[in-house]
Amino acid sequence: MTDRWKQILLKYKEWFVFTMVLCLVFCMFLWLSDIGSFYAILPSVILAAVILYVFMGLWLDRRDRKKEKDFMRFLEKPGSSPNEIELLSMNDREIQAMGLIGERIEMLDHKIRDQEADLAEYEEYIESWAHEIKTPLALMTFVLDNRNDEMSSAAYRRLEYVQTNIEENVERMLYYARIKNVCTDYVFEQVSLSDICGEVLCGYENLLKEQKIRVINEVEDLHVLSDKKGLSFLIRQAVSNSLKYAGQKAEASFLKLYTKRDAESGDVTLAVRDNGIGVKPWDLPFLFEKGFTGDTEEKRKNSTGMGLYLAKQTADSLGIQIEIPEDYTEGFEIIFRFCKV
Repeated sequence: MTDRWKQILLKYKEWFVFTMVLCLVFCMFLWLSDIGSFYAILPSVILAAVILYVFMGLWLDRRDRKKEKDFMRFLEKPGSSPNEIELLSMNDREIQAMGLIGERIEMLDHKIRDQEADLAEYEEYIESWAHEIKTPLALMTFVLDNRNDEMSSAAYRRLEYVQTNIEENVERMLYYARIKNVCTDYVFEQVSLSDICGEVLCGYENLLKEQKIRVINEVEDLHVLSDKKGLSFLIRQAVSNSLKYAGQKAEASFLKLYTKRDAESGDVTLAVRDNGIGVKPWDLPFLFEKGFTGDTEEKRKNSTGMGLYLAKQTADSLGIQIEIPEDYTEGFEIIFRFCKV
């Protein structure tokens, strides 16, 4: 009850001030006319002012509560005419204003529904396109694997680079659609880090050789509980990132993958390290934000800022922690931590 009176006092403080001012004016005139009557009537005047304010406060509070209930009832059906809903506590001008608000809400609601339908249709088209393009990609892979002796080594390398680039972009597109869905088709099983890293490196073998990047694979045969496709996507994003931002001196470039097991917690970590152009210290807190590309170096001009964002979203859905060590300054390193289950 005390809280309610505090709310009433704060809400209708203008009426309180008005009542007090009116009381003071009356008392002033009374004092000027008859000082004896002033002292006799003063307590009654103060009591009357307090009673008047309490009555007005309770009446206004009750009226506003009714208006609030009517307003909430109207918002449940904003498309209905105010005349169809009993707005007993509102006057004609307020009812007219409510009708205009309802029309505006209904118009915006229709607009939002139309935009949601258009967006859903667009997403469906993009996803279907991403699936359809797998057919020409498979044909391109077949040609590169079986007709490589019929083309020059330079043409073969360029086509393979284009193929890998398209596959990465299509995969990112599909995973972007995937992480937005409430339900996913992850299959959790014991996955060998040694095997899955070997498969990923095999897929990038020719590109690594072409860029003269030395691979140091120190991944132990450790098993973690995860989804194989999702984990493969994470590792490919890390390797692709290292390829994209390799150092200027190709002959000294390296890509290192290694694992560790924490003796106390039993957690397993998989690290992907390179000696490329790295990341500026002030960019580290924003690396996993959507569309963030960091500094404006030449190699980052064509970056979309989606790779690490998708990796972080996928890792979160798989229960994998991602860390970027700040103490490694010779390039870039990303660590995937698998908690013991």
